[in-house]
Amino acid sequence: MRLTGPLFASLLAVGAAAIPVDKDNNHDSDSGLSRICRGLNTQDRGCVRYTRGFDVTGVVTEVDLTFPQVRSKCDCIQECLNRRGTCANYVWKFSTPESVASGHRTCTLYSDFNLPAGVTLQFDLASPNNVNINAAKITALGNNPHAGALVPQAFKDPNLNTVPDPDAVSGPVWTLANGQVQC
Repeated sequence: MRLTGPLFASLLAVGAAAIPVDKDNNHDSDSGLSRICRGLNTQDRGCVRYTRGFDVTGVVTEVDLTFPQVRSKCDCIQECLNRRGTCANYVWKFSTPESVASGHRTCTLYSDFNLPAGVTLQFDLASPNNVNINAAKITALGNNPHAGALVPQAFKDPNLNTVPDPDAVSGPVWTLANGQVQC
């Protein structure tokens, strides 16, 4: 059966409307996934693995970057790409009342993800096996043990607890054995 005419045009229009669209128009769409940050040197020419409005990051090897060093979610992801040996995920969100007041989100880079609510890990920070884990910062921030929890929502009000921030973005950056990167 060959489709032509007005019915075929209607089906095409419905199909086109089903393709996800990122509101900042900085994407393409492959396999139904919206791409962000098209200029990044990754396997998918940008990132297709991310979540909006939530912080999927963990607590180990925290690196906080602020404006003007990091001005956008794409700059944030690039900073993680620049640190392939220690960065496995990023979050671009308002992290303090001061960041909300300035209007500039913080880029925080980590080597691990948010643990499930039923999991807690305690790090032996004195072990000579530890490499690049930022033990002093883990201790200073009270992140040992690292208790799992539901993935926290990102907010954009000064108290960081009432107005959801749908423009916050977080996700993985994986360096593959073939040298390519996925995010």
